[in-house]
Amino acid sequence: MNNLLLNISNTLKRTRAEKGLTLEETSRLTGVSKAMLGQIERAESTPTVSTLWKISTGLKISFSEFLSGSQDNNNIVLIDELDPVYESDGKMALYNVFPFNPLTGFEYFYIKLFPGAHHVSSPHKTSTEEYVVVTEGTLEIVIGDKKYVLKAPSALLFKADEFHEYNNPYDEDVIFQNIVKY
Repeated sequence: MNNLLLNISNTLKRTRAEKGLTLEETSRLTGVSKAMLGQIERAESTPTVSTLWKISTGLKISFSEFLSGSQDNNNIVLIDELDPVYESDGKMALYNVFPFNPLTGFEYFYIKLFPGAHHVSSPHKTSTEEYVVVTEGTLEIVIGDKKYVLKAPSALLFKADEFHEYNNPYDEDVIFQNIVKY
């Protein structure tokens, strides 16, 4: 069993215990089934990024708490040594480089989208902003009914309070940095 799965499991159990919530109450708050929550807590199921977003939003905790594990105060992060979360049928790899810090109010992700990747992200809290910097390839972002095509090197800042999509309809990988500011 990998460290990421254990951290997700332990974070969900700890958060539920701290808030005094049953699985049923947690299901109502998050929109994730009681059965799925139980499987995640027992480390029997690896949740998708979308599922983790629903849980973190419903429980009012940062998404990165599920991914971070213990921190050792090193300034150097070797991204290739981090355990990524895979989404979009394995076509999206998300690396949690700098987990949420309440003092800075943001979290930082390094993301790879392989050809054919399509990921839909649920709306975040009203004041949440996303900063996307494309460093390789061409990224399509759809926010509401507007489509943006970002060819490296380019960047986009947007309010993340509505559904938004990250797509790679091209034949080459896309690499981008995503800062989520709360």
